[in-house]
Amino acid sequence: MVAPMSRRSTDADADAAAAAEAGNAGARRRSGRGSWLTAIAIAKATGGDVLQRGIAAHGVTTDSRGDCTGQLFVALRGANHDAHVFVAAAVQAGAAGLLVARPRHELGDLDRALANRANAPFVVRVADTGKALLDLAGEHRRRHRAKVVGITGSCGKTSTKEWLGAVLAAAMPTVRSPGSFNNQIGVPLTLFSIEPDTRAAVVEIGTNAPGEIAQLSAVARPDVGIVTCVAAAHLEGLGSLEGVAREKAALPAALPEGGLCILNGDDAACRAMAAVTKADVQFTSVTRATDWFATDVRFHSLGTTFLLQGERPVTVPRLGTHNVYNALAVIAAASRLGVAEELILQALAKVPSAARRLEPKCAGGVTVFDDTYNMNPQSAAAALQAIAGLGGVGRRIAVFGEMLELGEQSEALHRGVGAEAARTRQDLLLCVGPGAGPIADGAIAAGMSARQVHRVADITAAFDLLRELARAGDRILCKASRRVALDRLVDRLLADLGSADDSKAAENGAS
Repeated sequence: MVAPMSRRSTDADADAAAAAEAGNAGARRRSGRGSWLTAIAIAKATGGDVLQRGIAAHGVTTDSRGDCTGQLFVALRGANHDAHVFVAAAVQAGAAGLLVARPRHELGDLDRALANRANAPFVVRVADTGKALLDLAGEHRRRHRAKVVGITGSCGKTSTKEWLGAVLAAAMPTVRSPGSFNNQIGVPLTLFSIEPDTRAAVVEIGTNAPGEIAQLSAVARPDVGIVTCVAAAHLEGLGSLEGVAREKAALPAALPEGGLCILNGDDAACRAMAAVTKADVQFTSVTRATDWFATDVRFHSLGTTFLLQGERPVTVPRLGTHNVYNALAVIAAASRLGVAEELILQALAKVPSAARRLEPKCAGGVTVFDDTYNMNPQSAAAALQAIAGLGGVGRRIAVFGEMLELGEQSEALHRGVGAEAARTRQDLLLCVGPGAGPIADGAIAAGMSARQVHRVADITAAFDLLRELARAGDRILCKASRRVALDRLVDRLLADLGSADDSKAAENGAS
């Protein structure tokens, strides 16, 4: 086995005892038998009052639109939304319990809905259903023996979560955050998916404002923490890069003595977090020998290959040095949880693609790298470097929309992305929308020819230009903040290129 360079602890934290209940756990949870989610237990965990008793719930939901059979429906309230108006719908959908913050007479058509139910759901009232959801999730986590891995960082959280979840699932019963369930609602719902036989839970922890990671870490109580990197993201809420670092450091600070903190050793802000944690610390690197490191990084048509600890070849079917960091963090965490290296590397070779995160899609002889899930300066630079590292003769075309939530530094950071496009020698740069204009300015200022840089008003104009410019062999990178909805451009472009393929095939068949 290729071991880490150094460790304060070599103890493997795998715990198989929880699997003893696996045989009947699912059936008990579906029926409510064996569940701790009774009206009295919920009231105790949340400081609420029982307004009406009923049978135990076997799970928790915040959405009345789905099948709520046997679930506790939590009526969340926000600035523009109040789920108390959907309480009756949740009852009609089969909810076994209701967690509310309003008095009974303010719950709309609840009585009418109850009249159609043979078994009335229990009702618990609390002061704040959002806080109560967190309290319940914390209690649920306390009652189960699964090892929890918390993952945060400015880039790479979701990919690392998906990869680690897949690797651990190959060795033990594992749950992981669905999609990007990384906020005050998503983290609790992830924790509620832990069952008696679950041995590992991989929880993505995000933030938009100071204090959120500390709050969510206190609920999840992770045994292992991963910080992928610190970059300019959510600056409107966090103020500065230093503010981002302080917020991310809340995860290492929450780890227990004897736990494990995995940090990006090539990121100075991450390295500094070693001082705030009681846990063992392991660093990852692609530039130096450290606990877990990679050398000889190469990009190719199958993804990215590197040498683990400078010795063992590892291939992951995803492009980019940033994905090497993800893989190293996964190897470190899975090793700590007792997974054999051979199994880890086998699973990494088949890791799932996180949707729209540098996801290659081909049509009409063109490869579109769909990276439209989100964008910040560091993730944009990583994507540009990955595309630049590919061989072949096709042109590299970068299509960028605006990066949001960057505050006062927005224009300078956009110009920096343009400069990176010039430095990585992209053949063409297409900037979509007025907010992306500084990217074009930065590219030209860094030496990219004005003939290579195009500015268009919107997604429709971008599509028209790409259909005019694109030719077989081209590789097109599409990236922007999620709210820009550049994914619509990707889908339309691929559909049109695919239609052209179909037309040519039909013509060839007819001839």
